[in-house]
Amino acid sequence: TEDLIGSHLSGMIATEDLIGTKLPLKFLEVSEENGKLVVSNRKALVEQQMADLSRGDIVQGMIKALKPYGAFVEVGGMSGLLHISQISYDRIEDLEKVFQPGMQVKCMIIDHDKVNGRIALSTKTLEPEPGDMLKDPTAVFEKAEETAQKYHERMEAERKAREEAARDIVLGLGDSLDELGVNGDEDSLQSDGAGVDPLADVSDSLDSLLS
Repeated sequence: TEDLIGSHLSGMIATEDLIGTKLPLKFLEVSEENGKLVVSNRKALVEQQMADLSRGDIVQGMIKALKPYGAFVEVGGMSGLLHISQISYDRIEDLEKVFQPGMQVKCMIIDHDKVNGRIALSTKTLEPEPGDMLKDPTAVFEKAEETAQKYHERMEAERKAREEAARDIVLGLGDSLDELGVNGDEDSLQSDGAGVDPLADVSDSLDSLLS
C-alpha cells in the first residue's frame, strides 16, 4: 500500500476529489516487509523549487510566524527564516510594528539548505536607504528587483577591489623577499631581529582582506 499523509500535501486538502490526479511525490519510508510506502507531495515540490533557487534570488512569500529572533516566511511550501538582523540596517525595537502574520513580503535569498528545504532570507539588502523597511516596507518590495540589481553590482565591485588589493599585497611580498635577499644574510637577520617575522604585516593584511 502507498500512504500520502495529509500534512504532506502542498496547497491541497486530502479529499476524494484528488482521486485520479497525478502528483509529484518523494519517498519518505519504504517497508518491503509490510509492502508499505510513505510518500510526500510537499517534499517533492520543495525539492523541485530548491533546485531552481540560488543565493541572491528575489522570492515572494508570506509571513507565517513571528519570533523574538525574526520571522518565518513561507515561500512556495518552503520554510524561510528572516532573521531580525537581516530585516533592516536600522535597529528594530518591535518586530510586530514591521510585520504581521499573513503579510506578503519580498526577500533576497542569502543562504539555503537544499536537503531540508530551508532558506535564509534578507530584506535589508533590498532597502534603497538604511531604515526603509521600518518606514515604508511596501515601497521596498515594489523596488526589490531594482535594488537587488544595485546590491549585486556593489558586491561584485567590492569583490574585485579585494582581489586587486590582495594581488598588490602579493606583489609587495615579492619585493620584500627580494629586498631581504639583497640587503641581509642569515647572520644579520638573526642578530637584528631574532624571532621577528619581517613579513608579518603583509600576512596580516592578506588575512583581513580575505576574511
